[in-house]
This record gives sequence, C-alpha cells and structure tokens, in this order.
Amino acid sequence: MAPRMAEQASAMRQFLELRSINTTDRQTIQDYLFVQWHNPGDILSLLLILGPEIVKTAVGQLAGRIVVPVAFSFGWVAYAVSALLSSIGDGRLMPDTDMANTLVIGAASGHVRTTKSWILGRLLRDLNDKLDDEMADEAAHIPPGEEAEAEQAAAAKPPGIMGASKKAKTWEALRVSVYEVDEHPPCPHGVPVLDPIWFTGWVVILVQLGISIVPWIIHADWSAFLITASGNTLALIEGSLPQWREEKWACTKTGGATVTLTQGNGSRHAIVIKGKKGVGLDLEILAQGTRTSHASIVTRIAIPGLALLWTLFLITVSGIKQNTWYILAIGLIGSVQNILAAGVARSPGALGVHLTFIETIRADKVAKLLRELEEKHPFVGSSLLSVFFPGGLRVKDDDLVFWQKAMSDRLGPNKYGTRIDLIPPTAPHSASDLRSVVENHG
Repeated sequence: MAPRMAEQASAMRQFLELRSINTTDRQTIQDYLFVQWHNPGDILSLLLILGPEIVKTAVGQLAGRIVVPVAFSFGWVAYAVSALLSSIGDGRLMPDTDMANTLVIGAASGHVRTTKSWILGRLLRDLNDKLDDEMADEAAHIPPGEEAEAEQAAAAKPPGIMGASKKAKTWEALRVSVYEVDEHPPCPHGVPVLDPIWFTGWVVILVQLGISIVPWIIHADWSAFLITASGNTLALIEGSLPQWREEKWACTKTGGATVTLTQGNGSRHAIVIKGKKGVGLDLEILAQGTRTSHASIVTRIAIPGLALLWTLFLITVSGIKQNTWYILAIGLIGSVQNILAAGVARSPGALGVHLTFIETIRADKVAKLLRELEEKHPFVGSSLLSVFFPGGLRVKDDDLVFWQKAMSDRLGPNKYGTRIDLIPPTAPHSASDLRSVVENHG
C-alpha cells in the first residue's frame, strides 16, 4: 500500500511541475520550452538571415516601376549584406537567368548567343510552361522508320469499352510561336504592365501593417509595428534603386532584328520575335548584356548604407522578447509573397516585352517544320538548321530544291557584301564571277 501511495505522490508532483511554469527563473526543461514557445525571440534573428536568393529573385522579377512592392520578409538582412559585394565589384543587382542554355539566334545574321538575361530566360520559361500544359495529352513519340509498325499496332487494338476512347493529339516534334513587336503597347517598351502579382505586394504590405497594430491595441506594445514599418520601408527603398531597371533592360529601345529564343537541339519549343525598326527592344544586345553599365554613384552609396541600416534592424529585432509571434507571422506572410513573386509565371507584357501574337507553327517532324517556317518567314527557318541539326540535315527531291534556294539566298551576296568564308582561295577575276562561285557553293 505504501509503495502505491508513494508512486501516486510522485506522479502528482510531476503534474504540479508541469502546471507550474517558472518564466522568470527557468530551472526545468518545461520552463525553457514554455518560454520559447510563448515568445520565440531568438529564432527571429536566425530567420532574418535565411533566403537571400529568394529576395533577390523577387525584386528582379518585379523591378521596372519607380517603386517595387516586395514585402519585408525573412532574408532581407542577408540579401542586403550580400549586395555589398556587388556594390564593391561589378555593381550588378539583377540575378542571372534560371533557364539554362537559353539561346538567342539572329534570323538574318545566324549568330547564336547563350544569354544570361533574366528577361529572356523568364520569357522562354513562362511560354514553355504554357506549351507543356497544352502537350500533356498528346500521342506517344514514334521513332523514325517505325511509323508503319505503329499504325498496324493501333489498328489491331480493340475498341474501348463503351465506345472508342478520345483520340490523343498528334505528337509535336517542335512548335514555333511567332510574335512581333507591338507598335502600340499599353506601356513603353522596357516598362512592365501592372499585373496581379505586382498589386499583391501592396496588399501584403497592408496586411502586415494591420497585423502589427494588433499587439499595440491589445498590449500597448508598438514594437511589432516599428519592425514592420521600418522593414518595409527599407525593402521598398532597396528594391526601388534605379540600377535594377537599368540592368533589367540593358539595351536600346529603338528596335532590333528578328530573333529566335530556344534551348536548342532537343527542345520542343522556339519563340520567334519579329523585330521592327524604331520600335521595341534590341533583343540581341539584351542577350549579350554589353550595355550593362557599372553601378552609379547612387547605388554604390545606397547599398552600404542600407546594409548598415539592416544590421541595426537585426540588432533591434534580437532585443524583442514579447509578442514575437506577431513578428513571425508578419515575416512568414512576406516570405510567401516573395516566393510567389520570384517563381510565378507572368505575361510578356509584365516582363516589359510587349508583343503581338501572330501564329503557331507545329509539325511532327523538325525538318518539316523548319521548311514551313522558312517559307512563311524567310531566313528564320534556315537560321535554325545548325541549332536543331548540329550534325547536318540531309534532304532529297523537292526538299533538296527548296533548301538549295533558301541557302543560296542566305549565303549569297546581299546589300552588306559577300561572306568572306565563302570566297575561294583563288579569287575570281570579276564581281560577276565571284557571285557565280558563291551561288554555286550555296
């Protein structure tokens, strides 16, 4: 009997220890856990230095207007400090494209450039995602030379139960979306249209401020409002530096040549953008990034100053011990907005590239598509031959006649002169002889 009563007394003491939490003089594990979960203060300073790449990507995605609404979130302090390296070095703020092997091919010149431009990479990525959705229910790919066997196998299949099943879409080896520069855009070229993602930033900032007022009203604690207001102010200032806009559209805005965006051989999508003189962005210059200027004096002064302010901000947050759940919620909401802004697909106009859709060209054979593309848009199809057929394309019959004429037009002399790599070692005696040699070579 006595041992049983002793066990009950011990269990009662443990229960009372759980119920009696000492928040001022913490001695037990229960005390520490309760205090941490009641006001998790130390974790705030840790969260503020996580995720700087998300912040950088979100600002790069939304930059373009005078004010960039990227909300205060976890990661701003780390980003501000890491931006110091850029201010001392090349001064670049924009991230490189996250679309690997983005190629920009000039239709007339045939030059192929691998670009790091954020704009061109995101333009290709977002339109590719749309294409993937449309190709979701297409038929399976049939390897070359096995078409007859595939047709026999399909004919031998019994009809589906309750009627024939829905016929799948024809396999597309390649699809080309053709656009042209918009002569009358809603905004100037290089200035993005305002889409829901842009407005979401302002909505989130207002929600954060609303949450920060709650502890001020209930507990007379205005620290959350101070942190939210100052954090968003610093974020708006740093995200709105003019350097972002200058880098994002680092090219002339008086028109450019026709170009094709694709990921090359193996890719199933290409985007043709037909340029116009005097209108639009010069995408070839944007692709190379040769017009990206060094950071201005404003950027070189602002970045270190903002890094210092963010460091002071971190020190201030580390000292807050009460009502910290509000600040955690505010930072979490801001992080969600940053992630959405950084990753969501946007229209070409929201990227500052204002285009008008012309047509879509599709085919089950790449060679067939390139011929149709060349027929409708001269020099575009022939400029992609070396990209999609790096080992060379073999043709016969009427295809041979067509491509002989197309390559003669491309490689033959034009208003700029004659390609010197086609001049034979022994020069002809006259210009007419030279023209004849080059045309026969093509």
